[in-house]
Amino acid sequence: MPVNRNALIRYRTIDKCLQNRRRKWTIEDLIDACNAALYEFEGIEKGVSMRTIRLDLNAMRSDKLGYNAPIIVTDKKYYSYEDATYSITNIPLTPQDLNVLQEVSQLLRQFRGFSHFNEVNEMIQKLEDKIYTEQHQQVSVIDFEKNELLTGMQWLDVIYKAIVSRTTLKVGYQSFKARSAGDIIFYPYLLKEYRNRWFLLGMKNKGKEIMILALDRIRQIDYLKDLFQEPKNFDAHEYFAPIVGVTRNAGALPVVIEFWVDAYNAPYVKTKPIHASQQVLGDVKGGTNFSIEVIPNFELERELMGFGEGLKVLSPNNLVRRIRKKVNDMHALYQYGTE
Repeated sequence: MPVNRNALIRYRTIDKCLQNRRRKWTIEDLIDACNAALYEFEGIEKGVSMRTIRLDLNAMRSDKLGYNAPIIVTDKKYYSYEDATYSITNIPLTPQDLNVLQEVSQLLRQFRGFSHFNEVNEMIQKLEDKIYTEQHQQVSVIDFEKNELLTGMQWLDVIYKAIVSRTTLKVGYQSFKARSAGDIIFYPYLLKEYRNRWFLLGMKNKGKEIMILALDRIRQIDYLKDLFQEPKNFDAHEYFAPIVGVTRNAGALPVVIEFWVDAYNAPYVKTKPIHASQQVLGDVKGGTNFSIEVIPNFELERELMGFGEGLKVLSPNNLVRRIRKKVNDMHALYQYGTE
């Protein structure tokens, strides 16, 4: 059963609605959500009919599309999934889906070797591995880094669209220190991934401060019609250039940090630099001296300490003192047994 693009948009929209169990969905709510999605993606202003949405719900319930969605109606008007974990995005790929993916893979493969498309190589490899495992019903032969328990991924598409369309957001955000979520009016500029965790760079409307939000701490996002703002001469990509990770201390400037790495770990540091500014200062007794020019932060200290006894910070003195204190605190933690 062929599915056109508009129908697929409606199915995906209904699916997202029914996954959201924080509210009850009437047929009118589903119509409104589908109309909004069709206008956003296709610019279609003519609304869908109730008959169309009812047919969509029946099609999703059936096996014609392979969904067999467990859609139920409560109180004779509220729609939801009987299985709270169900989503049409979790079902196995159909032969038609695999044919489409193969066509996409063949198209992308033509761009291999072009410097402007270096990032495409990993995506092609992931796509081809997925097609192979689905077709042959075998386990994957490539194990990419992933975090199955990662939360907040549902906001990626919402935020991406807001950045592209320069749309102001109202973000319900709960930091690790906060007891409950609070609303932030936020201008989103850039999505950033670090260590398989996603962050959003943007600016609060009050105080005009640049800040980072972790997607796994976001509880709700709403689009606003408020005027979108962006600081003059601000480059979101350059914001991260002088740091390791995502934390940039306000007003801090990059400093040259020198450190020694023992002979065992030095090859790893050479082949995978701690920062893009890394320089090899020279080989010394028992190892190699390196330097980087960055703004010190928590992520940098954690990265340096991750080498344990295989790395020693040489300068600047204030960073040496902070690392020494952490090492002493760690020593005290392990000094006494737990018996």
